[in-house]
Amino acid sequence: MVGNKYKVESIIKSVNVDPHSFSPSSNDAKQIADSKIIVSSGLGYDDWVNKIVTANSQNKNLIDFADVLHKKDGDNEHIWFGVQNIQKLSQAVYQQMIKVDPKNKAYYQANFKEYDLKLASLIQREKALKKYTNGKKAYVTEPLPYYMLKDLGVTIANQHFAKAVEDDTDPSIDDVKDMENGLKKHQVSFLVVNKQVTSGIITKMTDLAKKYHVPIVYFTETLPNDLGYYDWMDGNITQIERIVKK
Repeated sequence: MVGNKYKVESIIKSVNVDPHSFSPSSNDAKQIADSKIIVSSGLGYDDWVNKIVTANSQNKNLIDFADVLHKKDGDNEHIWFGVQNIQKLSQAVYQQMIKVDPKNKAYYQANFKEYDLKLASLIQREKALKKYTNGKKAYVTEPLPYYMLKDLGVTIANQHFAKAVEDDTDPSIDDVKDMENGLKKHQVSFLVVNKQVTSGIITKMTDLAKKYHVPIVYFTETLPNDLGYYDWMDGNITQIERIVKK
């Protein structure tokens, strides 16, 4: 949306980084301090941003994504996997841009409208895909695709397992057995794997899915280096589409 008027920088620049264990460097802190607009996810996902912003008295420059959506502590924090959520965030960024740089309002408005149409096309794809996915179940290695699956009418059938993995704790024996049996008996339509996090239990479940021919969808938690948000989500939708339309 900002086009050639401003430079947009991501603090976490690689999908090889686990955002849950990320610690900002002094250069990261300086980058935030020098920014006209700062966007954080909120919900405890990136508290380090808020600490830097508060230390530099930059609160008026901060857009807290979770606050835009009126989310509360305990809600799933992977809010960017909901395309409608990103529509609301882009509106907030647009409103902030015209405050920071009012003389270029028409430029930002045109870019915002163009981007909003692209997001709307993703939402239409999801609505069309929901005819095939509504009522289905899926396993996930972590709860990152919650909002996308919810929009598609897909139920996450191993929430306790996924939450344990996200919290870096061992899933219970019962949760592991339930998931093993579910894969063996094809009780789910597909397994979603977070490519940015690996562990023995994730490898085991991925191998079981392959053994029992349960389709696997590979997601990344953060934006791939060579993609924008639209192409990233478009690819995620396409993966699910190919599975359920076979």
